[in-house]
Amino acid sequence: MTTATQVRLNVDQIIIAVQREYPYAAIRVTGRARTIRRQAELMAQRIRADRHEFLRTYAPKPHIREMDNWTRAHPQATLEETVGAFEGIIRDARVGGEVVSNHLSDTARDVSWPIGSPATLDAIEARIRELGGSVIREPNAAGGRHWHIDH
Repeated sequence: MTTATQVRLNVDQIIIAVQREYPYAAIRVTGRARTIRRQAELMAQRIRADRHEFLRTYAPKPHIREMDNWTRAHPQATLEETVGAFEGIIRDARVGGEVVSNHLSDTARDVSWPIGSPATLDAIEARIRELGGSVIREPNAAGGRHWHIDH
């Protein structure tokens, strides 16, 4: 007999399972696959809103350091200029084999922040991990607080 732990679920299946198990948490998908342009926009908005939060959210990979360095070297840049620079950085990173975001490969989802006590949120996150997913809680994201789920 095959169990859930033997079958690798995709991110949508993980979310559906958690929605069924925690219906009162009101989890809904708010973000799916992204273009490079959209990813650059979100990253540019985030670093401009709070550099330290940006650096806490993303792993310290070369492309993240490059984005940070570019932003610090161009403090007067417009959002559009920052997005353009970040698009180029993302493209170069991907050509070099880096995974910038699983949203670019359609294997990540953003979901609404679940409703519940801290213990309930911890239980939901533990269940996602048990099903093979990973969670990044993003309480200060530029587009609003959410959970990033991927596998």
